[in-house]
Amino acid sequence: MNLNDKTVNELFNISISYVDNTLKEYNYDEDIVHLLYIIIPAFIVKYGLDSKNKILKVFKQVPIVIKKNDEQILQAYYASIPIQINDNIIISKHIVINLYKNKELLELIDNIVHEYNHALNSLENDVKTDDKYIYLRTGLTYIKYNKTDYVDSGKDDAYILEEIINTKQTEEIIDIINSLNNYDINNIKIKNTLHNIKYFINDKYKSSAYALQSEVCKTLLSNNTLISVLSNIRFKGNIEDITYFFDNITGIDNSYNELIKILNDTVKLEEEYDKTKLFKNSKIKKIRMLYRRAQEIIDTFNRNYHFK
Repeated sequence: MNLNDKTVNELFNISISYVDNTLKEYNYDEDIVHLLYIIIPAFIVKYGLDSKNKILKVFKQVPIVIKKNDEQILQAYYASIPIQINDNIIISKHIVINLYKNKELLELIDNIVHEYNHALNSLENDVKTDDKYIYLRTGLTYIKYNKTDYVDSGKDDAYILEEIINTKQTEEIIDIINSLNNYDINNIKIKNTLHNIKYFINDKYKSSAYALQSEVCKTLLSNNTLISVLSNIRFKGNIEDITYFFDNITGIDNSYNELIKILNDTVKLEEEYDKTKLFKNSKIKKIRMLYRRAQEIIDTFNRNYHFK
């Protein structure tokens, strides 16, 4: 998307009008309203003008809920929940933010961007069912609910890959927000907020939302081909055939599921490594072995993708 002073100010005008009029029913605090003014244009720059209506739709359909408790574990999260009303099942979606008043500016922006990015990438093909369960999609993963009582029965193993991609995209969107400092902004309040954001970002923004430090995760994050392909599938909601698609590219049966398992195993091993005082070397060897296997799968995908 080509940006200049005129187009950037037009994006801000679209955002301000949408937040002030379409989203006014939510009665957001002024601070939240002001941040949405700058976050929505960054989403449009990230995903393109063709996706503008889809982006605006998600900010309308997924309201922010501020919790005034001291829950430290989950500072923010995107929730998609089945609710029965009379004989109908509706899907309730919202974003929860905890400890709102205690957050630093960039931390709050990160929370909002991160969770709305989950929501945006879960908008299409978001529900599937079978005889026992309702499956609600969050990006590349599903959370399943029992049909009898709508109790959460857990999420599938792809959640780590979902968080890896979502965290990378969160960083990209916040870098876009920061880059808007390069333009002559008409709205003085927005201009001052952007200046404050720039003060806290030296070069590229680094999110602390998910501190996935494994070499496998770093390899994935630095792999533009694989991340781009998975991001496109995720945005369009075409994840049903992802296993077949991935395995067809690599030419290796079960390679996608193997990569997902490697991600989960390496993260668990790292958590164990940090907590244990004994047998640390054996855990390092296992992590390195998993890393090598993940690298083989990723390299095979990259090598073959250009020829499919």
